[in-house]
Amino acid sequence: MYPPPYYHTTDRAQLQAFLQQHYFGLLLSNNGSLSYSPVPFLFTWQSGSDKAYCHLARNNPQFKQLDGVEVTIIIQGPHAFVAASCYSKQPAVSTWNYAMVELKGIARVLDNEQTLALVRQQEAHSAPSMAQSEAYQQQLVKAIAGVEISLTEVSGRFKLSQNKLLAEQQTVIRYLQQTEQPATVWQLMSAVD
Repeated sequence: MYPPPYYHTTDRAQLQAFLQQHYFGLLLSNNGSLSYSPVPFLFTWQSGSDKAYCHLARNNPQFKQLDGVEVTIIIQGPHAFVAASCYSKQPAVSTWNYAMVELKGIARVLDNEQTLALVRQQEAHSAPSMAQSEAYQQQLVKAIAGVEISLTEVSGRFKLSQNKLLAEQQTVIRYLQQTEQPATVWQLMSAVD
């Protein structure tokens, strides 16, 4: 889907808010051939030193080619079909509304201690009441390795009918509320200026 410039954003606050809700995505690398792994990410935002963190199984072929390599992360958010009948000017084309963020950076494989700290941080973030025992975490670190990505670019595409008249945007929101699509798309639309 061709994304015209008005769907693009580099608004830091908007992108960070999106990534607090949507942090599962694809880690892509290309070291002669394209590799990707679907993983959850943790993000830290410090001006000039933004980072993304994830971990991979040590036997994942992508893991062996990550250290020092430029990578891309794609985080896809909610998406929904929008019927042509939502638009007052006819004939119109049905379309799809969606939200996604693309991040680029340089990957660095973490050592065992850093990986263990990352596992603990991910557990505290995702499921604090289900933390694993210390012995199990030590075993886990033998099978996985953390990855730190120093981010160089963060941008988003929020195709949420913002190029339509306000009345048409409201019609799209009502349409999405009445269909069996994810409610999060119309909620995102309501929040975007």
